[in-house]
Amino acid sequence: MNDEYNPSQGEDHPCDRQILYQELDSLVTQICQETSNPWKRRRLLSQLVIKMTNSGLIWKEKVPYYEDALAEQWVFFCSNLYESRTGTQYDPTRSNPMTWFNNCLRWRLLTFAQKMAEQNARKYHNDKVLEDFTAEDDSHVMECIQYFETVKNWIETNPDGILNAHIRGRKDLTCQVILINLLSGKNITQMAAEYGCAYQTIYGFWKNKCRPRLLDKFGKIHGY
Repeated sequence: MNDEYNPSQGEDHPCDRQILYQELDSLVTQICQETSNPWKRRRLLSQLVIKMTNSGLIWKEKVPYYEDALAEQWVFFCSNLYESRTGTQYDPTRSNPMTWFNNCLRWRLLTFAQKMAEQNARKYHNDKVLEDFTAEDDSHVMECIQYFETVKNWIETNPDGILNAHIRGRKDLTCQVILINLLSGKNITQMAAEYGCAYQTIYGFWKNKCRPRLLDKFGKIHGY
């Protein structure tokens, strides 16, 4: 599974993508450095949003709640790009703006699917949920919900034990614990404070140990 969305119409050239990433990085640098003129910062931010939107690289899914999730993600992105307002601030040393945006968007889409499943579970009894979703769009929603629930169940049960890996010297901070915290909506900054562990330590463990295991599971679910 790739980290970034590939446009459905044609293949973009790697050099073109690299140039785009450089342009995005340059805009982010200008935005972060512009502290004296709020109007100019907003103008630069608008340029960044337009360039990302027109790139064709933003992650897309054919689900009814996609536009709502995308709108929320844009608010999150703009609120945490140059300062932390509603979550962890963007760090250009870890990823480019497009990758960060898409990773957050995909988690947001999974959260939307989970919320929809919970809402329907409260309204209908177990089997009736499947019976009531007969429309084509609704069947796709159920597919996403089942996909999310499959991964969520795998994380919570850890049947093959590969999530038992833990941060050195911290047996309480396993891949399973970190993934469960992320699924519950916590970010790494909150986990660092709650568990008394450095942000960089948790982030590095998530990136090098937890995330590869999670993506490998996603791939197996989809038959990659």
